[in-house]
Amino acid sequence: MQNTVVPNRKYKDGLFAYIFHEKNALLSLYNAINGSSYTDPDELEIYTMEGFIYMGRKNDLSFLIDSHLAVFEHQSSYNPNMPLRGYIYMADALKKYIALNHLDIYSSRLLELPTPRYYVFYNGLRQAEDEIILCLTDSMRGEDAAERSCAQFKAHMININQGHSPALMEKCPLLYEYSYFVASVRKYMKEEVSRMEAVDRAVKECIGKGILADILRAHRAEVTEMLLQEYDEEFHISCEKKISFEDGVRQEKARTDEARREAEEARQEADKARQEADKARREAEEARREADKARYETHQKIEILAQKLRGSSEEEIAAALHLPAETVRECIESALGDKT
Repeated sequence: MQNTVVPNRKYKDGLFAYIFHEKNALLSLYNAINGSSYTDPDELEIYTMEGFIYMGRKNDLSFLIDSHLAVFEHQSSYNPNMPLRGYIYMADALKKYIALNHLDIYSSRLLELPTPRYYVFYNGLRQAEDEIILCLTDSMRGEDAAERSCAQFKAHMININQGHSPALMEKCPLLYEYSYFVASVRKYMKEEVSRMEAVDRAVKECIGKGILADILRAHRAEVTEMLLQEYDEEFHISCEKKISFEDGVRQEKARTDEARREAEEARQEADKARQEADKARREAEEARREADKARYETHQKIEILAQKLRGSSEEEIAAALHLPAETVRECIESALGDKT
């Protein structure tokens, strides 16, 4: 069976490092990020960190300039754990700096170290603002982690997708061209052509428009091979599936808990309404009984007085109406008293 060469979906990581590995390119990016205007690329001391491999592709660049130890990393997928990755990277870079400069960390004299600066250049498909500050303390347990943690580290994430971070793109034309090239590859990937054809079209378009033209002309084979390399994504995909599953479980649990709370509130409201309805029925029944009693007593009084007017004695009235004589007497006395 013939092996099929497919484009590397992580091509952007390798290409970013490939484009910016030279001092001139790094210096232009550094100047754009920091608003500086350094012109001598030899001022840079390159510290490329070997051994930090992600998805089989080395995707970081580090260098020292003006007492700043800058680490540039590219990400084609959104990763909130970049501060932790950068924290580890920076520790390794500082160890290398200490070794190269023969510094003694056990010395009684305070060492002078470069200031760490960690930048993540993001051009994944997830929507993101032009600039985001990610903090290591965000992933730490405890509400007071930001105030009490001894490890304070930040990752400055910059969105370099086409149309984002225009000021930075203007200051660093090479970064703009890289962003354009990535967008061009994505555009052709959406068409019904093979991935190899899509990459080839993007390369031709960019050469024609002068986008990364020198790099693509001189190193077209290397760039194309970089774009088409196979890579092992099984572990990454399984992790992403696990994360998606866990997120789904949490979301479903949250929805279930919310539905349960709403159902409990509805039940309590129904119980309250039922209790109020029962109370209203009891009050209505009591009112009806009181009305019946009042109506009966009024009818009884009228009948007693009517018979009295006809000349019947109290005893005769009591016997005819089956009432106690005392009741008849009180009714007559009450009526006569009201009359007077």
